[in-house]
Amino acid sequence: MAEYRLRRASIEDARSIAELHAKAWRETYLGVMRAEALASIDLDDWTRRWLQWIGSSEGAQAVFIACEGETPVGFARCSRQSSPKLVPLGFAGEIASIYLLRRAQRRGIGRRLMQRLAEHLIGAGCASAAVWVLRDSPKARGFYEALGAEPVGVEGVWEIEGVVLPDIAYGWRDLRALSAGAGSITRSPIR
Repeated sequence: MAEYRLRRASIEDARSIAELHAKAWRETYLGVMRAEALASIDLDDWTRRWLQWIGSSEGAQAVFIACEGETPVGFARCSRQSSPKLVPLGFAGEIASIYLLRRAQRRGIGRRLMQRLAEHLIGAGCASAAVWVLRDSPKARGFYEALGAEPVGVEGVWEIEGVVLPDIAYGWRDLRALSAGAGSITRSPIR
């Protein structure tokens, strides 16, 4: 069985995360987004974004990578809450993104990435956090629900590449439960 490790991303990882992000989008959103839009992802632009996110000095911002050996297979990013719909509801932290390649899913890696995000956000003074998830994605919703997140009663839309997709917010009022419990169901060795 493959061994995975999680680590904090560095500036040197920006390009590989951009490539991984594009590949994960192509796997995840095929049939949801236009194939031309997925095929035309600008890796230079995405690399610049990842350089900014990884290099941010803001305390709650963090990016973690999951690797199989030396090969990145997933990543997750958190920050202070940026949604004007969620800040007034008391969600201080934001799970900004989490993606795993299909071959790395269902191995406990996503749970461990979420645990790392929760630990980081708690350390940055965020006791709670929320995440936006596509309303019509039962797999993604089930993932967050299994980690203790609950719908917070806020809906929106994700407008991306000419497509408007309804999404809903899920939240954790107390990140301590996520930081303590997310890593308890790992199926392969993760360091």
